[in-house]
This record gives sequence, structure tokens and C-alpha cells, in this order.
Amino acid sequence: MAPIKIRVISPWMTQLSTDTAFFSSEVPLEQADALLCDWSPSAELFSFPRRKAWYCCEPQSQFRDLGGGSWHSFRAQLAESEFLCHDNPDERYRVPHVTHFEPLVVNTRQDRKPSAVAVVSNHGGNPWRRHPGISFRNRFATHERVDLYGRESWRAYRPRRFSSRGAPPNYKGEIPGDWPASAKRDLLSTYRVAIALENMNETNYFTEKMVEAARAGCVPVYHPDSHSAAGVLAGAFWIDPGDYGNDPATTIHAALNQDLTMIQRQNATWFENNETLARSSHFEVFARIGEILSS
Repeated sequence: MAPIKIRVISPWMTQLSTDTAFFSSEVPLEQADALLCDWSPSAELFSFPRRKAWYCCEPQSQFRDLGGGSWHSFRAQLAESEFLCHDNPDERYRVPHVTHFEPLVVNTRQDRKPSAVAVVSNHGGNPWRRHPGISFRNRFATHERVDLYGRESWRAYRPRRFSSRGAPPNYKGEIPGDWPASAKRDLLSTYRVAIALENMNETNYFTEKMVEAARAGCVPVYHPDSHSAAGVLAGAFWIDPGDYGNDPATTIHAALNQDLTMIQRQNATWFENNETLARSSHFEVFARIGEILSS
């Protein structure tokens, strides 16, 4: 059977072919066998008369104001089979977040700064509306033993409601490239420890952050949900702040005193052997979406 043609609406993806589907932003709506909204829903999604789906790779709190609606209003307009997400109640339509684009290899460099790094694009907005998960992550990212790289919005950071605006003292400047860029991993690889905390702690929500830290050969500081810990993270090594009272100083101190060579070897083995992680590559994720939309 010929691959189906899927019109994809995405802020970053333009074209991809798998065994079952051809994804392209250039497929005319009237010629599309199916429609996929990648990341955010659109008006086209709700009016399209044939096969369709929203691939949501973000936690639900991310959609409070996005696209003119809320998570619940979007979900109410879609069938379970049209909602492809890391935590869809129906396992047949559970699709993970993309964690990597290329084969996974660990950087075994040993000459590193004896400190921690955090690459965090933004601070989560106004402190009175900031999600608790982001506030937790910010406590680590802005700690004095961490070098923070992020977008320019950090220069207007307010740690608390009545704080003055300004970049945290440990802010070092712009991220070198988007998250898949090798330049970002090159930066991480100059440090022993990488803060790899998710923006939110949600069931089965596992992104590129832990993977990027491990690829760079750092000691990752990460706090997984229990499902991810038993699944995609089986065999991996990380330092969990929960084991150190969620205290940044104590957690970072423990991470800096780990055996770096041992951790690099263990995470290289994780890369080689964890099948769940392998299924979260960019190609495998969209191959899965193609299978769902063509069935």
C-alpha cells in the first residue's frame, strides 16, 4: 500500500517520509489523506473532515492560553484516536516526546569545569503565574554553583512576585542553537554536571533534557516521574534532587563528587539497550504517528 499523504502543521517540521506516511507542510489541504498538528492545535484541525490528529508533546499546563483555548477545550473536540500524547489514557495513541534526532553517543571528555551548567530557554513568565514545576527548576538553574545559559527573556527575570527585574547573577548568555544543535552539547560537555530538570513533572513526560545531558557526558541532575524511571530511564544514571531534600547546593555537591567515567559508561549502555528510549527518536516517533493515521 502506498504511503498516505499527511499535511503537517508544525513550527519546525517541513517534510519526512516513513514506510506508511509522507509528512509535508506543502501537501494541499484538499489532497491530504490526513492532517497532523504538531505541538499546537489549529483551526484546520477541528474542521478537517478526514483522518486527523494533534501530536501534543507538551504538558497540559502549557496550553492555558495557547491557540485561543485551553487543554480541556481542545481535548473535548477530539476523539481519543485524534489526541496523540505521552499520557493518552489509551496506550494505542500514547506517543512519546522526541528525545533525539541522531544516533546516541556519549562524549567521554574528562577535562571539565568542576561546576554545573543549565541550558534553560526561559524562566516561565510572571512569578505569580509561574508553574510550580518551573519554579522548582529555576531554583537549581539560578544557583550560584551553576552557569545558566538561556534566551534574552532571562534579563527580565523576577524570582518572586515583588522582585526587581534582571538577569540572575549566574546568567552567562544565549544558548548556542536550538536543542538538537551539537553546539549546545559541546557547551554542556565542558562541565561535569548538567541540570536537566523538566519544566513540569507529569506522568510519562520525558523530553530531550536528560538525554542531552547524558550525550554530553555530564552527570545529569534529573527528577523523573515513576513511570519514566521504570521505563525509558531503566539502566540510566542520574542524581535525583529528591534524594537530597530537593536542596540545590546539596544535590549539586553530590553530583560533582560522582565517578564521571563510570557514569559515562553506564549511560552509554543505557543508550545501547533501552528500547523505549530508541522509540523516542524523531524518525521513530513520526513513524508511529504515520502508522496510527494510516490504520
